Amino acid sequence: MTLPRHHPPEALLLEYATGVLREAQALAVATHLAYCPDCRRQAALLDELGGVLLDTLPPEPLAPDMLTAVVSRLDEGIAVPAPKTRTATADVLGGLLVPEPLRGYLARLPQQSSWTVLTSGVEALHMALGHAPVVAEILKMAPGSALPVHRHTDQELILTLQGSFSEEAGPHSAKGGCYGVGDLGEFEGGSTHTVVAGKDGCVCYRVLAGPVERLAAG
Repeated sequence: MTLPRHHPPEALLLEYATGVLREAQALAVATHLAYCPDCRRQAALLDELGGVLLDTLPPEPLAPDMLTAVVSRLDEGIAVPAPKTRTATADVLGGLLVPEPLRGYLARLPQQSSWTVLTSGVEALHMALGHAPVVAEILKMAPGSALPVHRHTDQELILTLQGSFSEEAGPHSAKGGCYGVGDLGEFEGGSTHTVVAGKDGCVCYRVLAGPVERLAAG
């Protein structure tokens, strides 16, 4: 298996290791780690370093009523009905093998989940992770299809699950990288690009931390 060439920057890995990332972004990083042994080792080291630093901090006293409050919540015993879910990832992505933890999230998608057409050849499957303006979705792109040129107001993460995509040059941006299976691209707020699927199409997991602004092609 070809190892990923595009990795989360160290700052993003540190946020993941310290547990401060939002769920949708953490899912992208965690699934990339399933593809990438180098990033797994780096994340483990950062996690170990964080544990050492925590051990050097003085303990914080708990409020006197903290234990009572926690026990009372446990005693409530509120039953939450399990939602109807799809039984396997194959129902969603046609048998595509997706690593954990993303595979587990896809298997638990509500039964009524459906694909939405974003543009010609590009469909999106929304995943309810976090609150607006955060958007988490699976993108399915036909060979050669493109997401129209757009500008980000905040961070975008794209993890390639099948096929590839590239950032093509246009009137608003220069040519960027090519991303294959396991690659995780981070595109910062203010960046502009055009995403084009490769000759075999592309399936990816995308997280938008804020809205995107579609720009005129010419």
